[in-house]
Amino acid sequence: MYYKDLESEAESIIKKDLELYNCMLHKAFKICFDRAYKDVTYSETDQRMIKSFYGTSDYFPLSAINEAKALVKSLKCREKEDRDLIKTRLKKIDKKIKKNEKQLKKALKEKEKQINRSKKNKYTEEDYLYEVKVLDPNIKRLKSIIRNLKFRRNRNEFKLKRKMPSVCFGGKKNLKNGDLETYRFKRARRMLIPGRR
Repeated sequence: MYYKDLESEAESIIKKDLELYNCMLHKAFKICFDRAYKDVTYSETDQRMIKSFYGTSDYFPLSAINEAKALVKSLKCREKEDRDLIKTRLKKIDKKIKKNEKQLKKALKEKEKQINRSKKNKYTEEDYLYEVKVLDPNIKRLKSIIRNLKFRRNRNEFKLKRKMPSVCFGGKKNLKNGDLETYRFKRARRMLIPGRR
């Protein structure tokens, strides 16, 4: 079924219903999300709240509530998966930091030996070239790697501490353009009218 096959009056009615359904979905999602993540309690049921707010029959509010509950449930599962992924990533980062710190300690000890040699006047040209061409760049590289790994670890720890997941109805492109209403309409159109992608 395509819009071109419908009369203009029927098309406008379907479009209004789709917009209304999307508004209900967002309201229902906010209610379910607040209940799941912010521990908010409501005196009325979800169905009654949405029915009284939009003044409709049971069909649209129930559909929106069921879809919103499914979205929140999938969001929780995704959040758990993300947390597990971050924990494994943190373990790998800690291993890398330890490994690089050991290498840095060895390089710094070698540097200390070179300094002691130069103080005792046993410093040769080969020692100087080794220090300048191999040892100093290696120390600089290892310090940079450790600094970057620690930054990555801090960023992942921050993500792990964050309690509420972020939610976006629509892609980044639509969000940047401020065209969220169009996205909601397109999304509902794809869901409710088969054959359109």
